[in-house]
Parts: sequence; structure tokens; C-alpha cells
Amino acid sequence: MEFSFLEGFHTKWHDILVIGKTIERDNKKYHIVGMTLSDEATLYIIEPYNEPERRTRRGVRNQRKTLKEYEDIECCYLHCSEFCLGGETLRVQGGTGGCLKYSVEDYGTIQLFFDMMSAGWTAPEWLKNENWDNLQLISLTIDGMKKLPKYSPEMPITITHRPDCIQHILEKTVTLTIGKPRSFCFVDNYGDEVRCYINDVTLIDVWKNTEEQYNNSKLEERFTPEQLEQAKKQIYEALEQSCPRGMYYIGIEYECTKDINLVFYSKEYLKSCPESHSGSSSFLLMRLAPDKETGLHNLPLKGCVIQTPVSPDTYKIPAELFLYLEKQKEWTETIL
Repeated sequence: MEFSFLEGFHTKWHDILVIGKTIERDNKKYHIVGMTLSDEATLYIIEPYNEPERRTRRGVRNQRKTLKEYEDIECCYLHCSEFCLGGETLRVQGGTGGCLKYSVEDYGTIQLFFDMMSAGWTAPEWLKNENWDNLQLISLTIDGMKKLPKYSPEMPITITHRPDCIQHILEKTVTLTIGKPRSFCFVDNYGDEVRCYINDVTLIDVWKNTEEQYNNSKLEERFTPEQLEQAKKQIYEALEQSCPRGMYYIGIEYECTKDINLVFYSKEYLKSCPESHSGSSSFLLMRLAPDKETGLHNLPLKGCVIQTPVSPDTYKIPAELFLYLEKQKEWTETIL
């Protein structure tokens, strides 16, 4: 143990707001602990946690099996978009969640709860003896807040939920050709025929795009030279592992007759075995953002990136429309 280790966890809050409101829904209990303000405002919610079911693994492990067996951890409040406390609206910029059993030696989380208690928070009776293995802490970053809102227990709290999309596995073989459009149909989960138009297939020079992003003068206004150099180092190390210099990713622009998002993978990737990469390769998840809102068929224009590195002379890509994502409707709840 070194003191530098402790310094990395220690946070001095500019302000703390205790809320201490329990929510009961569908035979489950959730608890809004409160908010902190340092460089940014964060709202904390304790939720039930269930370990994802471990499935029996037989045969050779490849990416196809891994993707099909993936089971997301259920989080109720991680994907909220707004909280209204009294008359003030808090817009959620992003969030993280994790089981509290992994926080037993996380001094930052322990400090958070001690500081909340010092500010007046008391764990409700139902929560006091609950094992941390069965709980998760959701931390939501609030956009642009410089001062914590005023709150009193009689104030209603209105929460806008924006649930994650539902995944539907398709595994439809689609051969893509650089620079060539094509169309195809598939039957969705409701038995409806969906027609998809691929308007363009391109090679993406991810190294060039990344270098252009880091050469943006606006970044120099927000970050120090040291922070930018550190970020560049991490992203370039990840790029070397996932897409070595001189290789390209595949970009797909498409339209669909239903408002869904398509996810393509190369056949090569689906057959490959999972590899463990060091560095920050997880930061390289990409989405293609088309310049126009609608395409040639007057439907919403969308994009997908196949993150399998290919050589610059690649012409045809054996691929699959592996799954599509169905959007879910927003909904609101009010806690009195």
C-alpha cells in the first residue's frame, strides 16, 4: 500500500445532497441515496443485483457463441435520461453501474457512503442488513450542473426512462462489396418483412480519423497538453492491437423500412476465438454517423462499422447481418 494509491480515491466534494428516497416497483426495492458535486454532479441509486446466469459452454469457443450467449446485467435506472426534483430538471449525461461486492476494497465508494452518512443519510431498515453481493450502485452524471438542486422529502421526483434496445439475433449472410449498393429482406421478430437498402460500403481509415480528431484545436481549450498526450498514447496503443496502421475498417450506410438499427459482423470475426487485449481497446467501439438524415429511399439513413481490419485492396467482404436492435419507448414514473 502507498499513499499515492489512497490519493487516487480521495475526493473532496464541493457539496452533498441527501435524498434518501426508496422506490418500490414489481416486488423490488430501489433507493436514491443522493447527489455529490465536485468537478461534475453525480446522482447515486442502489439497485438489486442478480449475477448473470452462467451457461454451459461446450465445443470450441468463438465470437459467434460468445455474442449469442451474452447476457446483459439488468439495471433499471442506468438508462434514465431525466430526473425532475420539484421544478428543476436534471439531464443525465451518462452513467456507470457495478455490483457493490466489488467495492468492499474500493475506498472511493466507502468514502462516498461515509460522507453521505455525515451529511445526514441513513440506510433504510430494509437495506441495512442486505448483503452487498445482492446490490449494485448506479452513478449518473448530470449534464452541466454547477450547483446542486434544492430538495425536501415532500417534493415529487419524476424520472424519464429511456430503455436499452432489445437485441434480436438474425445471422443472415450478406456479401458486401466496396462501393456497391444492394438490398435484401428479412422477417423480423413480429413476422413482418423488413427491406434493407445498403447505399454504400466504404473503407474507413481509422488512424487518419483519430489523428484528425486529436488535432482539433477545440480539444486544446478543454485539456492540458499532458492530458492530450496521455489520451493519444492510450488510443494509439489500442489501435495497434485492433487495427494496425495501414489496415482499414468497413463502413456501411443503410436504410430500413422499419426504424431499427442493424449490426453487421464479418464472417472472419464470427469464426475467430476471443482474444484478450491489453490497453484501451474497449474505447474503439465505433458507430458510423452519416452526413444526411435520410437516404436515397427517403428513409432514415444510418450507419454501422465492421471492426475487422482489412487491407486497402479489399473488394468483397463475406459478412452477416448478425442482429438488429429494436428501440423501446420512453416512459416516466413519479415518486411522491
